[in-house]
Amino acid sequence: MEQPQIRRRFATPGVEPALPTVADGVAYLGDADGHLCAIDTADGRMLWQTRHQLRHQDGSAALSSVAALPAVSGDLVLAEAGEQIFAHDRGTGQVRWSVPEISSHHGVVVGDAVLMLHGLESAAAYDLSTGGRRWTSLETTAQLEHHYGFGLLATFPLVAGGRMFLTEGFEGNHTHGGLHAFDVESGAVLWGFHDTFVECEHPDCDGNQQMVAPNHPVFARGLVWVIRDRWCDGDGTAALELIGFDPKTGKEQVIVAEPDEGGIGTVFSAAPVFGADLIYCTRGNALHALDPGSGQLRWSRELPALVVATPLLAEQTLHLATEGGQVHAIDAATGETRWNLTLDEPTSWSAESPGEYEEVTAPLTLADGVLYVATDSAILALS
Repeated sequence: MEQPQIRRRFATPGVEPALPTVADGVAYLGDADGHLCAIDTADGRMLWQTRHQLRHQDGSAALSSVAALPAVSGDLVLAEAGEQIFAHDRGTGQVRWSVPEISSHHGVVVGDAVLMLHGLESAAAYDLSTGGRRWTSLETTAQLEHHYGFGLLATFPLVAGGRMFLTEGFEGNHTHGGLHAFDVESGAVLWGFHDTFVECEHPDCDGNQQMVAPNHPVFARGLVWVIRDRWCDGDGTAALELIGFDPKTGKEQVIVAEPDEGGIGTVFSAAPVFGADLIYCTRGNALHALDPGSGQLRWSRELPALVVATPLLAEQTLHLATEGGQVHAIDAATGETRWNLTLDEPTSWSAESPGEYEEVTAPLTLADGVLYVATDSAILALS
């Protein structure tokens, strides 16, 4: 079994470096102390660095940590520092503009605009060149009948076909999941739902409650996919399903039931990964491959520790991390191990969700055939 080699080890001036975005041979990454750096991936040279040291109105220090995966577009690098979005000059790191609203996070570039979330309740679009606000979803959701607000999941918006798709978190007295589609140009809500009730054949049940799981939505095979939980109060049974929605209308198009080999909740947990022929799902320390047509299990694979977040698929290899600092490469067709690596670096990877409105994020990213791994002290580039 051929092991991967560590090509480079990238460190930042501060602690806890975050996953980079790599573009044109340069890695752009931040850390928990507010630094944003540009590093040459070929030789490891620091091209530039800048630091955010945010303050509260009373002058006390505020959270300034730079989030993972900055957005790179043209001559700009957009990074989230202390829940505020800053646009930096890609050549120097100098701040060109910033979003004044606090709790702005998870920015993505779409054409000449930047889409981002504001807290739990809204999304907004800003002009990429100037930072001027174009719209906020609050302008349209306030007019909706029976709308009781959002509890949006803190994850990057999914954009496809001129639409932005957002899911919700899960908090008992506020949000029970949801999926919503917005127009990218105007911010108008095109369709969406929170938890819903449908008729149930059980005589003692007022209706099945359907709740979208707190994972990021996935666009594949022309549909928007989420995991949904169906709960019957009549007999106390639950079922998990993988649902594909029409992105234009929000109508259900495909329902893939969870395989019943292991019981409820043994296959569906994190957001699914779609390959050319199979759907991949994780739960606990297991990785499963399903037939997209029948929902039948093609293969299952147990790993030595809990899987951290959603795997990455590149060609015919699934890359995933497990608690304890192991990285695995799995053959996507067979489930056989291609290689695994135990890192000789400290890691704090956890499969446990950090909060009701947060999703476990993977400590891995792929760029230009290189796997980048975030440890507690550095970013490792694996060949």
